[in-house]
Amino acid sequence: MKVVNLLDFINKTKDFYTLNYSSLNEDLVNYFDLIVNDDQFVQSIDLGLLYLKKIAPEKYIIVDGVNRILSLSLLLHAICECYKKTSNQNTKAIKIINDKYIVKNLKYKLHLNEKEDIIYKKIIKGERLSDKEKQNPLFKLMHKYWTIIKTDSIKAANIFKSLKKINITIIDVDLISERELYYKLNCFRKINQYILIDDYLKEIGVLGDWTNIKNLYLKNENDIFMFLRDFFITKFNYKRFNPEKVYINFVNYFETMLQYLSEELIIKKIQKAARLYHNMINITFNDEDIKAAFIKIKEYAGTDTFPYLLDVYQDYNDNNISHQTFIEILNTIIEYLSNRNKDSNNIDFNELIEYLNAFVTCK
Repeated sequence: MKVVNLLDFINKTKDFYTLNYSSLNEDLVNYFDLIVNDDQFVQSIDLGLLYLKKIAPEKYIIVDGVNRILSLSLLLHAICECYKKTSNQNTKAIKIINDKYIVKNLKYKLHLNEKEDIIYKKIIKGERLSDKEKQNPLFKLMHKYWTIIKTDSIKAANIFKSLKKINITIIDVDLISERELYYKLNCFRKINQYILIDDYLKEIGVLGDWTNIKNLYLKNENDIFMFLRDFFITKFNYKRFNPEKVYINFVNYFETMLQYLSEELIIKKIQKAARLYHNMINITFNDEDIKAAFIKIKEYAGTDTFPYLLDVYQDYNDNNISHQTFIEILNTIIEYLSNRNKDSNNIDFNELIEYLNAFVTCK
């Protein structure tokens, strides 16, 4: 852990890379909000913690804190744009700013994810943006900087006086899983849980198998969510499932199962469950009695019974229960759902599960 001047640190760094599962949010930093009360341009500003993983001399992966570096890069570019072609002295200063903080030897210092990277480079190059791209937070912040500098006639030298007072604390995460740290640091906001899962499976070498499962049985993100939700509800005995913890539930399940099975066997178990779940949500059964039962369950808005039914269906598929027992369970659930639709005070489904489990045990 060390405290550094942010401008100096960016100057000394050749490349900043971002994680492939991190994405920008609306919380870009307006540096003018930080320095607005600093009339004499001497106030020291602490920008908090910046989590980095060093991958080579003067090259880092930003685990957390990319918004602060990106926002500063946009401010510096806005300064260059505002003073472009105003004097020979400013032209030289602009070149120095670009070389130190934005583009070094025709190479960008900051490497973003594909979508943001395209817009960021268009802004820096001065290329035309589409109307949709202009709605991106990057362009909005850049335009805001440009407007403030122009409207308030703020001198670049005064802006740099304040920026030189901005410090940040660097946290080295070489010995920590950057994905786990990123998740914990960002769990307070909505993040893409499924990209985190992909990265976890890539790390342990089974991403290709998981991708095949999705292509075969889980065609969209909603199907993936529903499957993982219902798969984990019974595995972890959840009463209420938290959609913001899909990733951590997946990792917990996988890490627990790794104590007993190989990665390949765990993926096969998930694939088998996904195939059965695909049959359930799409009602693709060869058996007409089972098909008719699931049609009824969907008609009665009984998808909340799917976590339990997935477990029972797996038992049936493994020949642990008979066809007759499976049909009786389905018909009991249909009767329950029919009564629930007539009377909202009907018994809770968890109570019915206890009865059904006792019924299966007797069989």
